[in-house]
Order: sequence, then structure tokens, then C-alpha cells
Amino acid sequence: MSVVWRFVVLVLSLMLLAPDAVARGTPADRPMRVVFLDSLVPGNPWRQNVLAAMRAAARDLGIDFIHQPVGHWPGDILERAREVMTGPGKPDYVLLSIHRGVGPRLLEIAEEKRVPVFVINAGLLPADVVRFGGPRGHFPHWLGQMLPDEKHAGQVLARLLLEAATRGRPPGAPVGLVALQGQFGDGSSLGRTAGLRQAVVGWDGAVLLQEVSASWREDVALSKMRLLLRRYPELRVIWSANDSMALAALRAVEEAGRHPGQDVLVGGIDWTPRALQAVREGRMVTTLGGHFLEGAWALVLLHDLHHGRDFVSEGLDWRTTQAPVSRDNVEAVLRFLGEGDWESIDFRAFSKVANPSLTHYDFSLRALFAQRHLRFPDNLLDVYGFARPVPSERKP
Repeated sequence: MSVVWRFVVLVLSLMLLAPDAVARGTPADRPMRVVFLDSLVPGNPWRQNVLAAMRAAARDLGIDFIHQPVGHWPGDILERAREVMTGPGKPDYVLLSIHRGVGPRLLEIAEEKRVPVFVINAGLLPADVVRFGGPRGHFPHWLGQMLPDEKHAGQVLARLLLEAATRGRPPGAPVGLVALQGQFGDGSSLGRTAGLRQAVVGWDGAVLLQEVSASWREDVALSKMRLLLRRYPELRVIWSANDSMALAALRAVEEAGRHPGQDVLVGGIDWTPRALQAVREGRMVTTLGGHFLEGAWALVLLHDLHHGRDFVSEGLDWRTTQAPVSRDNVEAVLRFLGEGDWESIDFRAFSKVANPSLTHYDFSLRALFAQRHLRFPDNLLDVYGFARPVPSERKP
């Protein structure tokens, strides 16, 4: 192959690996600019953890980070996305989460405007994945994604609740369970519910009495849970797809004169402050979390890509396994989270550009505990609390 053709192949390969991001540098007089199109559910304390970690990572990495709320309705999301990605001031990269089935349209806008995007927290619906595939395929400007392993989280939550409900009871003893789901059509809700159903099918004696959508909202969950407690007096377990709805379930149980943590067992997902306190008090069995760090980890990956080290060498599609907190380890997690101040974490320590000797990204709770000089609780198992690339046959 001639020198000229080798050069052409190299240029084409770089364009395929990172469209625009490799070819278009940031002017030397300004840092890389990243906009987070925030369509997460407003009012959820978990969202504040996401933003706090992202802002801390951006400061450490020298990123001009812009938080752009875009609402939670499809029309609002798409309109604001088009505005952000249009014009001379458009960002170098956009971070986004996908809700209400608007994923394909968001990615189409990014292609039209030639703005590289990275997806966190919530991705394409299963049918859209079948149709469009993953990052750097049908949508070349879709650089990568980092999503919670939602099915695993829903399954682990259900199993922990069922274990607690059947402890000391005969094998196969019936356990009545209801589920508070998230928003209809959200991939996060669908995945967590799939994990719940898988756990119930595999658990002798488990009876899924009813599933209801409470749209991630505490007020909706409260009104529906009041009805469910009257409808199912034999109810023993309340599985909730997030902490806000789980906290509403606690209130409804107490209003009904029953005792959460004793005759009714409740669990949720998100590691929100009130839920962690409820676990500490024994009113909730567990809350799963750690996935609020996905935005910060995504900024590390984009920073390295922007400065010449493409994360494709490890993977484009990442999954976060969420760690369950119980009364055994809640104190350690509360010490780790502190007051939500992430300035004590050095996110540059996770960057391959800032640390050329790094060969693999260590996006783990254990590494963060070590930075804060806290002992990692042995019962917060290493299989949880990691963001890992999904195995792929694609080669860098």
C-alpha cells in the first residue's frame, strides 16, 4: 500500500472512531465546552447528586460545563435540544439522557447539527436499539453511552426484599408483593420491572399482586399506595423503582397503622438522603445506587477523547451496576456521601490523559472510597458499584 493510501486510511479511521471530535479541536483560548441537556425528573434529590458530581468533575478537568434543563415532555426536550445544538456558540459535546421515546429524534438532531453526544442514565428503548444499534453506528455523532444495568438492579432489589420477607419462614411460604413502577415508556422503568419479574418467577412462594405506574413521583405513589394497601391486606413487600415512590409507600404504610421494616418491607433505588436515613432507621430494607456518578465518568471519557485518547479502546457502551445499601453498610455510605460536596474527589486521577500510565479506567466505588481515605465496607461487594464497558467484538 502506498504512503498516500496509508494516510487516507488513517484519516478515515479517525473519522469513524470519533466524528468531528478528533478533527475539530477546541480553540486554544478556551476550554472544551460540554452541555448537559437535563431531562431528568425535576424535584428528585437524586438529580442533585448527578449535577454535583458532574460539576466537580468538570472543574477538575478544566471543562466549561453548562447545565441546561430541558423539561420532561417530548416537545420541550426536542425544541431545547435543537436550540442548544444550533449556531456558532454550540458546544463541543452534549450529554443527554433519553426519556419519553425521543431518543431517535435527539440523535437525528445531533447528526443534522454535527454535534457529538454521549448518553447517560437512560438510553434508547429496546425497539429503537434493535432498529438503530449502538454508538458510532447508524448515528456516527453518538460517541458512547453509560447506563445503569436496570434489569440487574430491579432483580437485586426484589431478591433482597424477598429474602428479608421470608427469613425464618418455611420454604415456599407465600409472599404478596406490589410494584411501584416509573413512567410508562421510560427505558429505566421497563428494565427495572423486567428484573423484578425475573426475580419473582424464580422465587418459590412469591406472588406479584399488582404493578402500577406512579411516574417516578412521590405524590402519585402515595395516592396509589393507599388504595393498594386497602386492596391487598396480605401485602408483605413493596418494590419501588425509585426512592421517591418508596418514601411515599412508607408514609402510606404508617398511615394504615402498619409498621414498615416489620410487617411490610419496602425498598427503592437512588441512594437519596431520606431513603438512606430510612434504611439506617430500619424502615426501609435497602436502596440501590451509585449510578449518579455516570455523568462525572462520562466527562472523564470525553475529556480524554478530546485530548487524543479515545475510550473506544475499552468500549463505547458502558453499564453501571448499582450497589445495595443495608443497615450493615449504610453508615459507611453516609460518610462517603457526606454533605454532597465532591471537591474532595480528584476526578483527574481517573483520566488517562492526566495519568498516561493508566491502562484501564477504574470507575468504581472502591476507588472513590480510597480517595476519601474511607474503608470500603466488605459487604458492599465488588460486583456492585462499577461502570464497565459491555463486551463487544468491535476493535479499536
